Amino acid sequence: MKLNEIANILGGKSDKDTTISQLLTDSRNLIKPEETLFFALKTAGNDGHKYIKELYDKGVRAFVVEDGFDTAPYPDATFWIVKDVLKALQEIAKDVRSKFANIPVIGITGSRGKTITKELLNQILIWHHKPICRSPRSFNSQIGVPLSIWEINANDNIAIFEAGISQPSEMAALEEMIKPTIGVFTNLTDEHQAAFDSLSQKAREKAKLFKDCKNVFCPDDPAIIQAIKAECPNARIHIVEGGLIELAENVAQFIDDSIIVRKRLRGTNLEKFVPRYDACETLKNCLIVYDCYTCDARSIKDALNYARRHANAERSLTLIVSKPDDDADLNQLVKDYHINRLITIGIDAKLGDSADCIYESYSSEQEFLEKRSISDFSNELIVIKGSPFNDLQAIKAALEEPRHETIMEVNLGAITHNFNYYRSLMPKSSGMVAMVKAAGYGVGAIELARTLQSQGAAYLAVAVVDEGAELRRAGITMPIIVMNPMSTNYQALFENKLEPSVFSLRELDLLLENASRLGIKDYPVHIKLDTGMHRLGFIETELDALIERLNSQDNVKVSSIFSHLATADCLDQDEYTMGQLNTFEDMSSRIMAGLNYPVKRHILNTAGMMRFPEYHYDMSRLGIGLYGVSPIEQDKDKLQVVARLTTTIISLKHWEPGATIGYGRRGKITKPSEIATIPIGYADGLDRHLGNGNAYVLINGVQCPIIGNICMDQCMVDVTTANAKIGDKVEIFGENAPVERLSDTLGTIPYEILTSISPRVKRIYFRE
Repeated sequence: MKLNEIANILGGKSDKDTTISQLLTDSRNLIKPEETLFFALKTAGNDGHKYIKELYDKGVRAFVVEDGFDTAPYPDATFWIVKDVLKALQEIAKDVRSKFANIPVIGITGSRGKTITKELLNQILIWHHKPICRSPRSFNSQIGVPLSIWEINANDNIAIFEAGISQPSEMAALEEMIKPTIGVFTNLTDEHQAAFDSLSQKAREKAKLFKDCKNVFCPDDPAIIQAIKAECPNARIHIVEGGLIELAENVAQFIDDSIIVRKRLRGTNLEKFVPRYDACETLKNCLIVYDCYTCDARSIKDALNYARRHANAERSLTLIVSKPDDDADLNQLVKDYHINRLITIGIDAKLGDSADCIYESYSSEQEFLEKRSISDFSNELIVIKGSPFNDLQAIKAALEEPRHETIMEVNLGAITHNFNYYRSLMPKSSGMVAMVKAAGYGVGAIELARTLQSQGAAYLAVAVVDEGAELRRAGITMPIIVMNPMSTNYQALFENKLEPSVFSLRELDLLLENASRLGIKDYPVHIKLDTGMHRLGFIETELDALIERLNSQDNVKVSSIFSHLATADCLDQDEYTMGQLNTFEDMSSRIMAGLNYPVKRHILNTAGMMRFPEYHYDMSRLGIGLYGVSPIEQDKDKLQVVARLTTTIISLKHWEPGATIGYGRRGKITKPSEIATIPIGYADGLDRHLGNGNAYVLINGVQCPIIGNICMDQCMVDVTTANAKIGDKVEIFGENAPVERLSDTLGTIPYEILTSISPRVKRIYFRE
């Protein structure tokens, strides 16, 4: 509509022929400033006039304001000054409706189910009569109805509007705007009853919507039927047995008797037809807004408008959308909403890549899930827009951070950072063996192995054959050392091309026997020497026999010789460490001299790389440092935290002095306190000795001590000063609560804390 047409409706004048495409009452929903007319509505809780400067600065140049507003600061804007801004909005709606008098208009009212019935009708009719105009979301009020009617355009075949009232005499204004030709009365309850004398009075007020309707559909409710007869004497009443689905089906078939209602509506979860946006924070500074409300141009815009209320400058806008029910112009949506990334499921929008928008198309949810994960999203506001029959729930579940659940977040970007840091300490010619034994020190070996393989690690190292076989099943192809091979599992060792460490003549004989039986030649092995750890490995007196045995066969071939430092992280025992290094040099040189082929050597662990880098040899083994824990103080600030263990508050209670908490009544309340229960216990890996105030968790930046004994699946914490609420995140360890504080409390090492986290704790992997 042109500005000069609007001027005629509002009783003013304008010589501008600017096109107005948006009537705006909420400044947050601004899309096209140059095509916007803003109505400065006053409500019980707000005043639209205070947003005029903000909108003017954004480019809006057309406003409807109340008499008395100072327009002087806005010299190049057009203002309509009226006594009643709402009335002006409604007058425009009436004019728009009058231009489309020939299309069927369905008016829906009732106490409950208006939006569901509208969406069910839309879902049925859109298969046969698209495009259809209908109320956005639950726009059924004095403000919502005119904004809904504004959306009608010349291409629409049918319009569906809902109307809701909470006071007597409200329906007359709605009826004048909607002018329905077909009426639907969903039901009658005592909701919003306070303003009405009786249910009968409320029924009659609602029925006024249908005063000019020839046909009205309703359930078999005497109060509703009586009200329709009283207010709409010329209407034919269609009584429908059943619920909202049956009501929608009957109306649709009345409009078009050729419509065969699809069976898929039967058993439908009706709540999916209500626009409910689920907004949740997720990993890598992303926010997901999810909605499976009917997927068409209107509802996509609604979801985007809602999402923009959660936007910030740090996040780009991503839309993941299933195939729309109508001919939604996704290209236009990209432009209007400045979408940075568009992902379509089951439809090709033919958008193509551009400087402003990245476009990805997937044939199905399954294809998306196979190719994408939360690791592929960073600093994004992600709008997931499905429909009741293609709800993209699997995508939502894959991308969102689980709530009300104990999880371990694993930052694969930190793994890469730490790996590269330690690699920088070694010569470029020196390879890196990455330790991923014990399920990657508790954080999960497979995702780590994939990351390390891509980073160019020389080897992965696992503890046992089963761990290596699991990596092979996951597609890991790089060399893998098995540090403690089981002598009964050689078949799996060979089949999975796992390279065993050999630490005794007995183990070597068993290996040779099995390799010979299977006809295996020159299989790579790694010889372990005991230079001072006194755990496993060949000692000096065994070297002659070892060399003789190796030279007498062709089943295995030594790939490397290695040993392990016992005191590299003990600054007061460097003399012992140097003794080990010297012993390793002597023993390994002796073996190499006895063989007729080159062999690699390695002895440095994480602490060794930091303190004795000159003994790098051909490779080094990176363990705890890979996981962001430095075995010595000097380089702690150069590492990134890899693992973060979190949970959520599931219960909050206030207790007065004298109350006791938990088993054995060990937790004693000495002052008025707020006590939270969190779903993590010793079965999850939270050591029971951390209870009774021995450790704290972090909630809203506040250190909250654990109170009482830790239970198997839960524990309690004192959140009196944390301003906590149910659902708040709790950090057990991570960036803000170092894992070392727990190991120090228990008199152990961080390795034990990490590896003790139960497999039932879900791991979530992401990359920075």
